Amino acid sequence: MRASFVASGVWDGLRRNMGMTIALVLNTAIALLFVGGSVLANTEITRFKDRYESKLNVSVYLCPKTIPQKSSCAHQTTLAETSAVRAAMQADPLVRSVSYISETEALKRAVELQGPEIGQYLKVGDLPASFVVKLKDLRKDYPVFAAKYAKVPGIQSVSNQQETIDTLLDLLSNGRWISVIIALVVLVASVLLMVNTIRTAAAQRKEETGIMRLVGASRWMTELPFVLEAIISTVVGSVIAVGLLSAAKHYAFDNIFSGPIDNGVIPKLDINDVLVAGGFGLIIGVALSAITAFGTLRLYVKL
Repeated sequence: MRASFVASGVWDGLRRNMGMTIALVLNTAIALLFVGGSVLANTEITRFKDRYESKLNVSVYLCPKTIPQKSSCAHQTTLAETSAVRAAMQADPLVRSVSYISETEALKRAVELQGPEIGQYLKVGDLPASFVVKLKDLRKDYPVFAAKYAKVPGIQSVSNQQETIDTLLDLLSNGRWISVIIALVVLVASVLLMVNTIRTAAAQRKEETGIMRLVGASRWMTELPFVLEAIISTVVGSVIAVGLLSAAKHYAFDNIFSGPIDNGVIPKLDINDVLVAGGFGLIIGVALSAITAFGTLRLYVKL
């Protein structure tokens, strides 16, 4: 009897305040969308670091046959210069390993990474040969290594992959913090809207709750329908948020980074990641709505 009575009270409350309930659902959906977005961004950053931090190398580019403008190269690197550079790096105490990539291999890798259509614009010699160098401590040793080899004859430039990785990580990290800030702002708006909704609903049903107290109902029994209304609105909002998050991942993130994702450069997020992020948002939303509803009833409403 009590369960059916509570369910009836919840339904009546949602129906009577349909406009405010819809507003609360939409606010919650937007807030939890950004909560889920920050979780997905954090997942991507973690996977990206795990994949690359132990595999980052330094690229030492040799002078190509076609000398680019504003280059320090006077001519294409000779075999003698290539051998001298290799020997110097192999004997360097900062270096763990050295491998050579020829001009032919460089072109092959570019075609594999960018797609076969890039091959029609390039020929062997357009991309320089290079050495891939693994340092013992990339962050600590790179500045010394780069300063030492940047002006060696036959070397065009020294590049650190960490700089590229850090740029992408900064982009993802900025997106995560933007999502967190927007989520906090909208969550505050949702809490305020929930407080007003509960106070309005309680005022509308003051006579009903008064009768319930007169016939022996505990205060908790009179408060329960209001708490359940807030939780139900949050659950509906979280379901909408999961749908929006999935759409945002598919149509925004996957499209913007389609090339790196297809080539395996950026770890791909799947539906399980979306569900985990949505579940995290659901837990936060339900907990926040229950606490807000209970606190509002205790502080502002006398039942």
